[in-house]
Amino acid sequence: MRSAHFKIAVLLFVAVNGRADAQAPSAEQILGQFRPAHSDIEYDTPDPKDFAKCKVDIERDKSTAGFVVYGPTGEVLRRFTDTNADNKADLFRYYRMGLEVYRDIDSDKNEKPDQHRWMNWGGMRWGIDQNEDGKIDSWRMLSAQEAARIAVEAMVRGDIAALSGVMINAEDVKSIQASSDVAKQLLQSAGDPTAELRKIMAASKSLNARSRWVRFDPPVPSLVPREDGKAAIDLTVFENAMAIIENGDTHELVSIGEMIKVGEVWKLVQIPRPLDSENAQVQIGGIMMQPQMSNGGFNAPPEMAKEMEVLLGELQKLDESSPSTNVTPEALARYNQLRADVIEKIIRIAPTDQERLQWIQQYADGIAAAVQTGEYDDGLKRLVALQDQVKVNNDLLGYVWYRRLLAEYAVRLKVDDNTQRQAAQDWWLKQLEVFSEKWPKSEDASDAMVQLAISLELMGRLDDAKRWYNQLVTDHARTNAGIRARGALRRLNLAGKPLQLEGRNLTGQQISAAQYAGKVTLVVFWATWAKPYTDDLPKLTQVHTKYQRSGFEILGVNLDADASGIKDYLARYGGNWQHIHDAGGTDGQLAKDFGIVSMPTMFIVDKSGKVAGAVTADNLEEAVKTLLLGESLESAARQGATLAPASIQ
Repeated sequence: MRSAHFKIAVLLFVAVNGRADAQAPSAEQILGQFRPAHSDIEYDTPDPKDFAKCKVDIERDKSTAGFVVYGPTGEVLRRFTDTNADNKADLFRYYRMGLEVYRDIDSDKNEKPDQHRWMNWGGMRWGIDQNEDGKIDSWRMLSAQEAARIAVEAMVRGDIAALSGVMINAEDVKSIQASSDVAKQLLQSAGDPTAELRKIMAASKSLNARSRWVRFDPPVPSLVPREDGKAAIDLTVFENAMAIIENGDTHELVSIGEMIKVGEVWKLVQIPRPLDSENAQVQIGGIMMQPQMSNGGFNAPPEMAKEMEVLLGELQKLDESSPSTNVTPEALARYNQLRADVIEKIIRIAPTDQERLQWIQQYADGIAAAVQTGEYDDGLKRLVALQDQVKVNNDLLGYVWYRRLLAEYAVRLKVDDNTQRQAAQDWWLKQLEVFSEKWPKSEDASDAMVQLAISLELMGRLDDAKRWYNQLVTDHARTNAGIRARGALRRLNLAGKPLQLEGRNLTGQQISAAQYAGKVTLVVFWATWAKPYTDDLPKLTQVHTKYQRSGFEILGVNLDADASGIKDYLARYGGNWQHIHDAGGTDGQLAKDFGIVSMPTMFIVDKSGKVAGAVTADNLEEAVKTLLLGESLESAARQGATLAPASIQ
């Protein structure tokens, strides 16, 4: 970064001193020469052929000077600033969709960045590079999701330094003022990352160099009060967080284990463990969540402490022999049922209300999981009974209510009659709405709302869908559902606006929707595994062949996480037009930006580059003919053509 900083220092000298014979840097110079210090950032860069359309402005006040780069449509792309008037840039900011997502900071003014911050769409990380070698040495701010992802991806790369940076250490233990006994347990659990990483990776069949991060799946966070004597301050912990990784077409579970919030940074207490056949154990209760002990037993009568010890032993044996991910539904249902039976007994003798609440949640999770296998319908009765037992605690009632809802929906769908299945679907949507209105801020509300919004959108009830998408963005903005809802709202309101879409094609070349200016263009989001797209392909190909010479093109956006099968798919089924490939799949940035909820999702762009409206394979040809003539879809619809409305569906 030193050479890059030197170049921008010269450019800033021009800005600060305002020399009449000097020229400000061009957008081509800034966009072409500067990159963030870290590579895992999604930020906007126009197609090189559009650099000339970008604008560079000088920003200057009493103490700072710098440049801001605006994109072809006026959005901010970069902002580089000299904050101490030494004619050298020390703050480098990068933007996506008009919001800053990342910045490099040279806080000691030596032309090397030593702080790195992710924000807005980019997350909430704040890393410190003390020795300025390009690697994060410590974290000042880090969410639990990002800490878990860093740990798993570090294991995949074999990056000991990155893994160690998110593991709890002696300084962290001192910071949380842990008791001597707890401090010892925490440091022993974190262990030696180097040796443990080699051991885990050598034994695992599911976590390897090809594994890709999918998402973080934590339980409800828990408060460990200082009165428990484990630390001198209240602590926020995750008892046993999980993550999901992807290996080709399969998804695997990774146990992240216990996590503790140390200041503004979440730390792992143990190295993540993939839950394949060799590493199938999941710890029941982390170090911070173990019941209090007194004289070698629980703070309860001796006979109760002994019974708890026996039950915890039974639970541990069950988990040590827990089924692998490819077992039969019957075996999985049996495991969850037996586990719930033990937990039901533990609930009765749990020594504190907080522990009882946590066991009740585990019990509800297990019963619901067993019912959803399709092999334990009787579990629904147990969840209904549990609802009645916890109704005095509204938050806990909501937790149990939602799992009862999931279980009951699975039971109601076990019918062959189409009328009954439709009735089950109608019931499901109504219940999702009831839950979302009664517990709008609960942990499960975002999941319920996004399922409700997606279903309503697919039914064509766009106003109702938008209402729930808007509530997700308002109440659950930082959840995956909230991020996807924001993209869905953007997509549903695209009509009449210029389309901004870019990425890399199947050979790695940059491609943008702007390259199709002057043509009528169909944009279609698809995946090789999406059968409705395969069914639509013959019609799309037919229209493309018929009208290509008249100025019609198709731009595909492929959402296969694994690109290895795309070439064979195209050879077999067709679709030999350009395709942008988002390696993140359905959890990738493009899927989030456009809130893709089903595939294919198609909309058509007119010759001016503005989105004309949604289309289907059945009305595509009519839409193409209309737009090639320079007419709007709305005017054609008024004249009797069967076309989709202007809003994107």
